[in-house]
Amino acid sequence: MANIRPLNEELQKVAIELGEVPSRLADDLAALKEWIHQQPHLRANTDDQFLVAFLRGCKYSLERAKSKIDRYFTMKSKFPELFGPIDVDNPRVRELLRTGTWLYLPTPLNENGPRIGIMRSGLYSVDKFSAEEVMHVAHALQEISLLEDDHAILQGVIFIGDFEKATMAHMMQMTPSLMKKMTVHSEEAVPLRPKAQHFINTIAGFEPIFNMVKPMMSAKQQKRLYVHGNKMDSLIKEIPLKYLPKEYGGENGSVEEIIAEWDKKLDQYRDYFKRSAEWGTDEKLRPGKAIDFESLFGIDGSFRKLDVD
Repeated sequence: MANIRPLNEELQKVAIELGEVPSRLADDLAALKEWIHQQPHLRANTDDQFLVAFLRGCKYSLERAKSKIDRYFTMKSKFPELFGPIDVDNPRVRELLRTGTWLYLPTPLNENGPRIGIMRSGLYSVDKFSAEEVMHVAHALQEISLLEDDHAILQGVIFIGDFEKATMAHMMQMTPSLMKKMTVHSEEAVPLRPKAQHFINTIAGFEPIFNMVKPMMSAKQQKRLYVHGNKMDSLIKEIPLKYLPKEYGGENGSVEEIIAEWDKKLDQYRDYFKRSAEWGTDEKLRPGKAIDFESLFGIDGSFRKLDVD
């Protein structure tokens, strides 16, 4: 029997629509674990709850799930400053979390729909923190969501980028190399499907960054980008006001409460992140041709498909 959380009735229907056959779930997970154990280069989390997220996020394509798992741990080893285990006891991690730069809101859209995430890039000091540190904390929250948020896994994630208080210095931290890594990780490694990305309170430096990142994305994701400028009414047509935090005039928790909840979660996941230091890839042991990371992640390159046996 698979060791996973039961889903509520509506989410179970979504899982079945994605291809889940409850009576076959244990066998599907066993097949995925067997494949992982056969890969000499791969050290991966094989907990049922972790693996089922990849099956569901890949609409039960075993081959797609294998590919994403490989990429997930490949990027964890290659770019630990972004995707490696986080030290929850590092004061800088806690300070960044408490700025509220990254938040996942407590109630999903329409109560049982996609999870809503907000990035408010103007809230951290560019003189003190790098964009890599900010993204590292964001990835830690994302990884926790991957482990425990069935709405995010099955219904996807809606992202809001709020650039109020952001400066040109914040924009300059978003280098092409960093943006490519984040885009590839989001589309090719993480099984949390982005449903839409909304940008509000945009500033003068936003447009060149947006125009740089957009071509890095798949055609499907490019169609899910919405730039609202300073028009909150435009955003609210897509995300009703009640699903935004109280600070935005909504009912979806206060920023202070949300930060406090995620602060507790980091404590709860302390042992998990220590354990995750064991996971990753050893490219010297990868079957077949080694990955040329320089060409794959050069400004003009893209992360091509890994050969997954």
